[in-house]
This record gives sequence, structure tokens and C-alpha cells, in this order.
Amino acid sequence: MARRKELKNIAAGIVGSFISRNNDIDGYWGIGKLYSFAKLKQVEMVQLDLLNLTITPASKKFVSLVNLWNSKLTNHLERRDIPSSWIQSVIVTAKFNEEYDQMYHLWRSVPGDNCICTCEIKVDNGRVYLATVSTNCYSS
Repeated sequence: MARRKELKNIAAGIVGSFISRNNDIDGYWGIGKLYSFAKLKQVEMVQLDLLNLTITPASKKFVSLVNLWNSKLTNHLERRDIPSSWIQSVIVTAKFNEEYDQMYHLWRSVPGDNCICTCEIKVDNGRVYLATVSTNCYSS
């Protein structure tokens, strides 16, 4: 039987994969592309709403990325038999030029500017499951 506390692991898996070099957008590292987009828009944060399939700031350029991560979320939920009715929101946030915090920083990170990524899952009983990691990235 599924348990809501499994959503903490799903949040960690999503955010860990999100900063991975395997998160690819048109052959480029996803975080780097999002960082370039944030610089272009003159913002320090990009958010993906995985349930509503939106990105803030808005851009049609990243529709496929949002759809991909919605699909990955759906697969995680299905594999664990977690009803989608439990989920109220799933937001992935990338904050750029953040203060370095060793607590969230992965040892294998590359040189560049600091980026802190979070995945926040809000559920029907009012609980919030949050996972946070930090990495470094360059913009193109």
C-alpha cells in the first residue's frame, strides 16, 4: 500500500535528476539552458509547475522540458501506486546566483555559478515534501 511519505523520495529523485548532466535540452545541459534563459529574462529563478505544465517566466521554448518532467513524475507515482488525487502541486525551482551552502552541494559539481534546485510536493493532507540540492552551472 502506498504511503505519502514516499513522496519525499520522489522529490529527491526528481531534483537529483533535474540537475544531472543527463537532463538534456537540445543537446545541452538543462540547468545551463535554464540559467541562460533566466539571465535573458533578468530573473534569478525559474519554476516548473509539473501538474499545470507551466514554466515561470513563461516560455514556449521549454514546453518539452516541462512535459518530460511531468511524464517522469507520473511514472514515479504509478510505480509506487500513489494516487494522483493525493497530489496538489509539484514545483521544481532553480534559483541562480544563490549563496553557497555546503549542506546542499554535491561533491561532483562543476565549476561555475551556484544554483540551488528544489522539488516541492504538496499533498491533500496539507503536508509538503521538499528536496533540495545545489550545483554549479554556466550559462551559454
